[in-house]
Amino acid sequence: MNSKWHERFSMDEYFYGKEPNLFLVQATKQLPKGKILCIAEGEGRNSVFLASRGYDVTAWDFAQSGIEKTKRLAEDRGVIVNTEWHDLADVAWEEEEWDAIIHIFGHFPTPIFERTVEGIRKALKPGGYYVSELYTKEQIEYGTGGPKEIENLCDPATLLSRFSDYFIQHFYIGEVERIEGQGHTGVAHVVQSIFRKRGSAKVEKNKF
Repeated sequence: MNSKWHERFSMDEYFYGKEPNLFLVQATKQLPKGKILCIAEGEGRNSVFLASRGYDVTAWDFAQSGIEKTKRLAEDRGVIVNTEWHDLADVAWEEEEWDAIIHIFGHFPTPIFERTVEGIRKALKPGGYYVSELYTKEQIEYGTGGPKEIENLCDPATLLSRFSDYFIQHFYIGEVERIEGQGHTGVAHVVQSIFRKRGSAKVEKNKF
């Protein structure tokens, strides 16, 4: 898997473009300033956007070529993004480290997804946010981006179950249009989430 993504991101062109995911742009209105982790970050479009908004951002990916493009995009935009190579299959998650964790179109086999969710739950600070936009299993019928293996696509019910003890600040299942480079190319079927870990942090007013 690593070699596939490394090869994809080795091209000069940004496969998913240089602009942030539109849902993330909306969700950022709810996020307090702090330490943010972007997982499966690819070529850096979302982490660079967050850094431009004043967040302390770290980007994880397991394609070294993606990390290099993240650094290049951050330099071009005049911001700082901390980059780290990690494989989510065995990464060590620190406890209560992040104010928010961003998960945009990062799809994995079920065991890695389950491990990642548990890591996210552990690593968020009390009051911290999990923000995600993922393709649902219905996306197979759309063919406008995402994995070709249905088992790697997200089941919204599973996501709700794993975060059932969190505040649900936004949850949507349905169609959106995503034109993001050559990788995402039209109407898609997604699940969007903003879950907030119960704790003492201030609740932001819903701005959707």
